[in-house]
Amino acid sequence: MESIASIVTERLELRLVAQADAAALRGFRGHPEAVRYLSHQPLTAGQTDRLLAELLVRAERSTAAWFHYAWAVVLRSSGAVIGDARTWNTAEPPLPGGIPADFASLGYLLHPNHHGKGYGSEAAGALVRWLFTERGTNAIYAGVYEPNTASRRLLEGLGFVQDHYFTAAQDTHGKGLASWRYRLDRTAWPLVEDD
Repeated sequence: MESIASIVTERLELRLVAQADAAALRGFRGHPEAVRYLSHQPLTAGQTDRLLAELLVRAERSTAAWFHYAWAVVLRSSGAVIGDARTWNTAEPPLPGGIPADFASLGYLLHPNHHGKGYGSEAAGALVRWLFTERGTNAIYAGVYEPNTASRRLLEGLGFVQDHYFTAAQDTHGKGLASWRYRLDRTAWPLVEDD
């Protein structure tokens, strides 16, 4: 696995998840409100541990071209892990994914105790910058269930635009909700610096 440096923002540190984060992940991956608009129901401790093991393997197998990284969202003031995020262009590195190598996907989750404080925007914005400047990504996708207005506002605030609409009948994750795929092109990103 290539060495991936932590990303430090004003209030957060984003670093690759580690086995030591298992208890924190159980706290929000099993929380009904936290996963309300995720593709899964609340996870048991065992399910969360299996997910963490899968994420660690994906990171270990990631390459410069094909990657799948899970990030711990850490409060710098306390060291507490308050959420996690993912950046990926394939489900199973080093195998190619279903999108071009210079495209990527972004996902994020915070414990509900930390909603409404701007941490999601801070973390997602840092990962957008990382994908564009460190990975050479040309476009980023993010999927959001239509009722998740907070996440839609977050993405739109970062410059993402609606790219494709999926009806509730097209939902393959069992939530029965309509969703939007959002897209942000590097050329449209307002914060990218010209080379």
